[in-house]
Amino acid sequence: MLLFLAVATPVTAFYICYQMFDVPDPMQVTLAQNQTITLYYSDGKTELGRILPPGGGGNRTLVRFDQIPQHVQNAVLAAEDNSFWTNSGFDVTGIMRAAFNNLIGASGGGSTITQQYIKKATGNEDHSFSRKWRELVLAKKITDTYSKENLLTAYLNTVYFGRGANGIQAAARAYFGKDIQQVNVSEAALLAGVIQRPTFWDPDVDRENAERRWNFVLDQMVNQKWLPSKDGLAFPATLPRDAGTSSAELQIQNQVLAELEERADLPRDEAHAKGLRVITTIDRAAQQAAEQAVKTTMDGQPDYLRAAVVSIDPNTGGIIAYHGGGNGKGLDYAQTWQEPGTAFGPFTGAAALTQGFRLDSPLEGSSPRTIGGIPMTNPPGADCSPCTLRRALQQPVNTAIAGLANKIGPDFVAEIAYQLGIPRELRGKPTLGEKPDTRIAIGMGSTIARPIDMSTAYATLAADGVRTNPHFVDRVEYSSGNIRYRATLTSQQVVPPRVARQVTEAMNSPKGLVGAIRPGVRPFGENGAVAKAWMTGYTHDLATVVWMGSDQLKAIKNKSGADITPFAEPAAIWRAVMEAYNAPNTPTPAARPIPSTR
Repeated sequence: MLLFLAVATPVTAFYICYQMFDVPDPMQVTLAQNQTITLYYSDGKTELGRILPPGGGGNRTLVRFDQIPQHVQNAVLAAEDNSFWTNSGFDVTGIMRAAFNNLIGASGGGSTITQQYIKKATGNEDHSFSRKWRELVLAKKITDTYSKENLLTAYLNTVYFGRGANGIQAAARAYFGKDIQQVNVSEAALLAGVIQRPTFWDPDVDRENAERRWNFVLDQMVNQKWLPSKDGLAFPATLPRDAGTSSAELQIQNQVLAELEERADLPRDEAHAKGLRVITTIDRAAQQAAEQAVKTTMDGQPDYLRAAVVSIDPNTGGIIAYHGGGNGKGLDYAQTWQEPGTAFGPFTGAAALTQGFRLDSPLEGSSPRTIGGIPMTNPPGADCSPCTLRRALQQPVNTAIAGLANKIGPDFVAEIAYQLGIPRELRGKPTLGEKPDTRIAIGMGSTIARPIDMSTAYATLAADGVRTNPHFVDRVEYSSGNIRYRATLTSQQVVPPRVARQVTEAMNSPKGLVGAIRPGVRPFGENGAVAKAWMTGYTHDLATVVWMGSDQLKAIKNKSGADITPFAEPAAIWRAVMEAYNAPNTPTPAARPIPSTR
């Protein structure tokens, strides 16, 4: 009787609980978990960055069963549950072994993959008999309800591998920088080996135990005849642990999320729910050059100094390189209001040429001059008397450009700048001023514009007067490869091609810089010191704007104490980006950089 009761009681209880407990649907549980939004460079293959779900959801990208290579499946089963394909959701032998180990104080669990999945899916990881009992019942019932393929896929999309990676695809990216389909046998064994203790058996944390576990997985694969031999396999190299996210990458992520919501009607929560792939317009070579150039140039500089760089493809409007300075968590200086100074001059030139002026039209460039009641001077060395429109565009001749703007009308200059790409207002405030004295000084750049706006306007000149809206996102894909959103190019001829070409022709290329170039400065005081320095310019293939300044209106100096000029630090960054982007191809002539100071 006691023997009967010992058998019948648990069997009856198991049957009753089997009928009562609801099993989680693997697909619904998996889909309900927020996934990682993965950003790619413009090639669509190289990962640019990952946007993790907010609130600590971790890094996750779902894969289908047919996307998981057989040797990856075998490695995980060898490590965690080699009877998975034949057991009923739990393994009686494993349970007895685990119980014996607990009695003698040894380590080693008895949970199958199905039981591990139940624990993760229900979120119940209590060390209690009731939790373990429920887990056994649900493991049996879910095995009876769903296919083994579905269960293994759900498990591999859920389990944590360390390095913030939830799921096998995220783990492949975190450890090896590749998709799971490209992982080889040796790499698969490493990933499978870290599942039991993902934080501690990372090779960067404990290489000895990581190798021991790796060998165990390979031995199990050989024992199960899933691998002929482990001879010739070497312990795989992994990426550095937690390399971190660059400031520029964080800034690009912010711009991408804003663009998806505004233009694609795609809020962040939907993108996370579906684990979308975002192919950006960012060029890998140009972006890496921008980041390295900013880092090198800014190293050791005064704490108050700031920099930003934006590069745009004039033909598509795609943003090729982007860096807003800082640490990515504070101000993005590519989006801040800055005074363009003499970098604004080409827009005044375009307005004059539109009204019938010629490049050889005479201008008054003497200094000092009073224009519209406002005293103005030229920067040191900007001697242009007598002067022409061509010479005024080649040099930062404030008096000539301001006098020209006053003559043709500040409102018309402002309208041309708007057409080229300077927004009419930012945050509800007009960018080019409302007061008469402000409008009169527009020709010499006494106004506000963001570095990204200046890059857009110069890209319009590079494209022979065709303005294309700037954008960061080329397309958005589901994990299946189907398109969720593709950017639609919106282009408009805003100034005559003749005008844009004449402005380009007038801008020269000093100091060996390739392209249509104009330095820009915003002066500070009477001694020629600079408060903001710009290097702006383009080829027909790329328009790049570099800004350097500070949060206050003060003279900016480099680490040697010398004044910063457009052709010094800003030009170094400008050159690095332009050369990196044009390196694979011969740049289409028609451009020069444009230095400017405020």
